Amino acid sequence: MADVHMVRYRRPRLFRRVDRQETDLMDDEVRRRYRFSTDNIDQLVGLLEPTLRTRTRRNQALTIRQRIMLTLRFLASGAFLQIIGDTFGVDIATVSRVVTDVTNSLFALKDMVIRFPVTDADRRRVMTGFIEMRGLPGVIGCVDGTHVRIISPGGPDEPFFVNRKGFHSLNVQATCDHKDES
Repeated sequence: MADVHMVRYRRPRLFRRVDRQETDLMDDEVRRRYRFSTDNIDQLVGLLEPTLRTRTRRNQALTIRQRIMLTLRFLASGAFLQIIGDTFGVDIATVSRVVTDVTNSLFALKDMVIRFPVTDADRRRVMTGFIEMRGLPGVIGCVDGTHVRIISPGGPDEPFFVNRKGFHSLNVQATCDHKDES
């Protein structure tokens, strides 16, 4: 029997597709796609840069801005990870890892950005702001909620995620004061 030599071919390298840079988009288009203005995204980059600094030497690593925008697109669209990956030209595992990293970094900032007025001076300042803004006396915060559409989680708990309108969602609630810092 003759020796059989297996020839192993190297798999071709796939590079991230970059059709358009996010900087090419007009601000209203960025707001439609990501639900944030470019200025707000710049602020997020500044806030999250210390915790999202890449610890890799790969020459194709995603920038912090790309990671934040990928996460914002996922959160804004509610699309599957695969679709977001196809849009950004990255693997589904990368999307999952990036979304987890960015949301964990955002969550770590919660105590810095989420505060309720605890002193009398803070409460008076907020109440004065609501009176000046809309003439609402005695208000120290506004509360609102919405349903964020999700993909059916399946399993025995699936009925708990169906809202009164018949689609799967998570109920999200937010509070704010009188300042318009969107």
